[in-house]
Amino acid sequence: MEGLREIDPHELVATSQHPFVRHQVDPDDTVLVLSLGDALVVDGNRNRTGPSDGRPSLWCLGPPADLARLAHLAVDRVDPPGRVSVQAASYDGLPETWRFPTEGHWHWMLTHDQPPAHPLEGSVVEVDDAAAIDALLDVANPGSFARPGSRGVECWLGVPGPDGLLSVGALYRDPSGAGHLRSVTTRPDAAGRGLGTAVSAALTRRALGRSGTATLGVYVDNAPALAVYDRLGFRTVVTFRSGRAPGRG
Repeated sequence: MEGLREIDPHELVATSQHPFVRHQVDPDDTVLVLSLGDALVVDGNRNRTGPSDGRPSLWCLGPPADLARLAHLAVDRVDPPGRVSVQAASYDGLPETWRFPTEGHWHWMLTHDQPPAHPLEGSVVEVDDAAAIDALLDVANPGSFARPGSRGVECWLGVPGPDGLLSVGALYRDPSGAGHLRSVTTRPDAAGRGLGTAVSAALTRRALGRSGTATLGVYVDNAPALAVYDRLGFRTVVTFRSGRAPGRG
């Protein structure tokens, strides 16, 4: 069918040269991989942020021409998706039924390098007080992708203060074992003191210590966070636009 191929997910992860595929795609949680030219459609994101609702959750990767052809062929092979994340430059080529309103425009970033030492990193400790973490996230990051008890979170690191946490962040393990920084959050009245940078540096160091790779996702319009991650050595590998089917959770 015009060069369309189905690939075994384990083969994909074992042979791909794309860092995002190698680190983020879990072959044991991947239902279908379709390929055409340099493009991929991967139904392999269903359980990443919590229990699956049973609907496909798609990663769509590749240059516009190849991905447009692949997606229009794949639409008859894939049940209606609940979520789609597409390489941003290729968004306009998606079939109308997959082109959901963008809820997130974000960079996936990676580093293999130890971050520069931060003067406040010594204040960062492991945090196991779920109530304190939730209290900070409720105030400063209510839409956080990670919460205490979230699937795949290895630990929370943070900076305690006299009346609660000042800053906190989670370390999630990617399917490859790479450490993924999530939900780095600083209390508004403690902003501007470098605490988020210190937590991010400590999380990055923890990630690299086990796997040699640290990854993260950050919105393209979050200039302060992008400046922090640039200083810590992260570089953008791929930029996505993500959305959910209208009227669905």
